[in-house]
Amino acid sequence: MAFRTALFYDIENLLKGDSFSHRMIMNLSLKAILESIRKAHDIDGVAVQRAYANWSDPRLAAMRGEINELGIDPVQVFGFSREQKKNAAEIQMAIDAIDLAYTRSTIDSFVIVSGDGGFAALAKKLHEYGKTVIGCAYRSTTNNVFRAVCDGFVWIDDPEVDADEESEGLILAHAEPPDPSQVTDPRNQRLVQKIQRLTDATKAQVVEKTRKILAWYKSDTQSKTDLSRHGIFLSVVQEALKYSIPGFQAGQMGYSKFSEYLQYVCAGNEFCVARPPGSGAVLALRQRINSNWEILPDMDIRETHTVENYRALLASGAPTFRLPDETVMIAVATWLVKHGRSRESLGGLIEKIVVALPQHSSESIKLALLSFSSGGVFIREPEGVQISEQSLRLRQELAEPHLVLEQVAIGVEQKLIQVIGDFRRDVLHEIIASDFS
Repeated sequence: MAFRTALFYDIENLLKGDSFSHRMIMNLSLKAILESIRKAHDIDGVAVQRAYANWSDPRLAAMRGEINELGIDPVQVFGFSREQKKNAAEIQMAIDAIDLAYTRSTIDSFVIVSGDGGFAALAKKLHEYGKTVIGCAYRSTTNNVFRAVCDGFVWIDDPEVDADEESEGLILAHAEPPDPSQVTDPRNQRLVQKIQRLTDATKAQVVEKTRKILAWYKSDTQSKTDLSRHGIFLSVVQEALKYSIPGFQAGQMGYSKFSEYLQYVCAGNEFCVARPPGSGAVLALRQRINSNWEILPDMDIRETHTVENYRALLASGAPTFRLPDETVMIAVATWLVKHGRSRESLGGLIEKIVVALPQHSSESIKLALLSFSSGGVFIREPEGVQISEQSLRLRQELAEPHLVLEQVAIGVEQKLIQVIGDFRRDVLHEIIASDFS
């Protein structure tokens, strides 16, 4: 195999600066990004991989195991994080890329994992050297000029955007409907005067009511104009459903995301869910979509009680359970019972367990530890800060591995009850056993 590709990861851009959220750092997977790039482009072997960040920041410790497993060279950039030196990673990446283009003639493809507009100039310079440039970034943070000058572009999921959408889509069952005065969008303030609430409904009635709400938007003069010009943000549609269908939750309809539910509701009719460039998803009219908008595909009805749907529901909203294979869960629980009584950071735990359990990937170990945390397995200190800034220690009463896993199973069951009101134990048992004794 010829090794003709260089990959550069701008961690500062991927985390959207220094004040990144807990979900951003926990859900960021460089392995998933690499797989997305390889799936989209038939790149030759990777000769160079470099990731630029202030790796001395303790919050990034959770990523170190993945960096090592993927063979990525971590490049220390002190300007990133606390010192607030703007574009430090961008400058270093540009210098290194040009150096490689000049000194390593066999490398003919450069992949820039960033949406920063400053890399447009780098892409043009690499073109002068006869190199191919592929960009890779989140839709919401990509500079249009950089995208335009790239020879190809790979979109990756934004953990922060998906988190907001998912948490909004999972409304607590039996939630009190908002008072009409609490409906904030002017379009919905008009809508609630015309639409009656729906209670004790079947799934078919919920779908019918949702379609009536969409039809009202088209009948309302201002809303129809919005649908035709720039769409209506899904948060607005969701506000209408929360009022009109008390207790509605996408999970009960078989969808982990509100957007997916709307993609099903819009299937085969004049409405669609679309994504304008650099924007979140919106409700729009199919025949009035701009040519540069992406229409999200229609979706089929989903069965609620499936392993796939349970996993999606557990992975969305809070608490989050992204459960790895059960063998990983058991191995990590066994290690914690023996060695997890002293205080340790999440990153420190990941590194220690990776060394002790080399047969399991750092990503799967991280997912196990985060699921344990969601299940209340750890004492986390200090309170009120993100887990990446806390010390963790196993609760004293969890003296056996099966007790650790049963604690997680209880949390998983409570999450499903919260989201869908009920669950099938035989389906859940395929994801995580509830009896480990």
